Amino acid sequence: MSKTARYLKAPWARQQLELLLPLLPAGAAATLWYDNKQLAATGADGADLYEGAPAVHRFPLVLESRELGQVLLRLPPGTDPATASAWGDFLVHSLQGVLEAQHARYSIAQETLESYREMALLQRAVGELNQSLKPASVAASLLKEFADRKDNINFGAVFLRDTEDGHYSVIGSFGHQAEDVCAALQASHLFAVMTGHPHGDIINDLAAGEIAALRSLMWIPLSVHGEHLGLLVLAADRLEGFAAADMKRAQTLVSVAASALRNAQLYAAEKVMFQAFVRVISTAIDAKSPYTAGHCRRVPEIALMLADKAHQAEHGPFANFTLDEDERNALEIAAMLHDCGKVVTPEWVVDKSTKLDSIGNRLDLIAMRFEVLYRDALIERYRATAAGQADAETAYQQCLRQLEADYALLKKCNSGGEFVSPEHVERIQNIAKAHWCNTQGETFPLLEASEVYNLCVQRGTLNPEERKIIEDHAIHTIRMLSQIPFPRALRNVPEYAGGHHERIDGRGYPYGLTRDQLSIPARIIAIADIFEALTAPDRPYRKGGTLSWAIDIMHRMKQEGHIDGELFDLFLAEGVYHTYTEKHLPAEQIDQVDLSRYLDPAPH
Repeated sequence: MSKTARYLKAPWARQQLELLLPLLPAGAAATLWYDNKQLAATGADGADLYEGAPAVHRFPLVLESRELGQVLLRLPPGTDPATASAWGDFLVHSLQGVLEAQHARYSIAQETLESYREMALLQRAVGELNQSLKPASVAASLLKEFADRKDNINFGAVFLRDTEDGHYSVIGSFGHQAEDVCAALQASHLFAVMTGHPHGDIINDLAAGEIAALRSLMWIPLSVHGEHLGLLVLAADRLEGFAAADMKRAQTLVSVAASALRNAQLYAAEKVMFQAFVRVISTAIDAKSPYTAGHCRRVPEIALMLADKAHQAEHGPFANFTLDEDERNALEIAAMLHDCGKVVTPEWVVDKSTKLDSIGNRLDLIAMRFEVLYRDALIERYRATAAGQADAETAYQQCLRQLEADYALLKKCNSGGEFVSPEHVERIQNIAKAHWCNTQGETFPLLEASEVYNLCVQRGTLNPEERKIIEDHAIHTIRMLSQIPFPRALRNVPEYAGGHHERIDGRGYPYGLTRDQLSIPARIIAIADIFEALTAPDRPYRKGGTLSWAIDIMHRMKQEGHIDGELFDLFLAEGVYHTYTEKHLPAEQIDQVDLSRYLDPAPH
């Protein structure tokens, strides 16, 4: 049934014929055939009228040069033919007017509906195409609009143009053996034609076998503000596969896709630039001290490996933990910038390898003072010998032994590698009571008060004030990162980065947060930071420790409520420590680790 069948309704047509019948001579009859069906009849035997019967006149119904039906009119014998023609023309004219009016209304309705569909398509396409900021996802959304119509389109592909060398690469496709078809298409002479055509075109008569089994092609450039981004190519395996309407629909979608693709490219470029900036900052942090070179590069590697294992866990405490691409990116950036606050930390504190290190090495000054005491002891020996004192040599040797023992103690305590006992503190304070004289005869204590203070630090090389300076880098990190207007996907970077010195028992710094107040990524960075620091071969205060030594220390930290025990167990059980050390540590640091000492046996 044609679309015009709805133009004339049977009841209305019968009514028109019945209104006409009284005007006709007695015995007249009429019938209306429309769309190959008898729609209405009136008069004696009107339903039995047929074309070619005696005294039957035929009047065609035509719409846009196409005959859609006919009116058959029979008048009594002797009726003037001109009269019959007039009555027939009158009736057909009435029906023709209705047909044209209905057709006009239907055409307007169809145009309105088509416009609505076009707007709906555009609205849906805008949502689909702008849903992602990845070029491949934009291409996938665009191709999906055509892949769903596989009865008409057998192949589709989006080619992205490289702005540097003009090379085209496939970022999305569909269809049977799409990869091979894309390769054949790019190798054909047609591809140069397509990439050089500014508006796109249709070819409906491809030679059989020229490009796989394709017989029809349609392509449209992806362009924004005169910039050529790529190409949409659609193909069918039959001749005359595409029409102007297909091109119009595709152009509508491509106009949206091109803008979305450009946005995705700009976003990707900004993302690359931001990541490069982050790498520059992290490199600058590492370069601030030769002892931390590579720390901000290695911590993200450990953190991401551990985060991936937590994400992959199907059972246990991390079964519900997920890490999408944006969150993974935020973790990586936070790990790279976790020490950015150290840019305001003085180098002499960061690099302080001994207790007397500062802007200069004060142990060298103490050594010079001891040299003065050695000189004074020798002078005293000469004087005593000249005065005839028998014990001059003995007293001199005893003084030398005492000076050597005192300096050895100061040097040992200065290293920071051993615990300073109360007995050592008392001896240091007694040593400080000795005096030395300069060439002008001025007298000074052998040790200044600040030197005594530093040498009596019980563990490590930093005194409490210097340790506070170091610890402040965490709050500086948070303050610095909080000033950056991170996009929504990176809004947690300051929290992730600033929590690497917090403890799960709440005794860490800078805020004393507990486990429940720290996100899993923040706890992950804390473990990565500690493990890298323990195994790093470039610390100023010690050599890189063995793997088993580092694991043992971290196990004690787990027991003492310093680090997240569940994450540490995952770190061991999934072999994250092993993967990292095999890649980064020298062979002499890698020894056997007995995991049974640290992990509970798996339940049977």
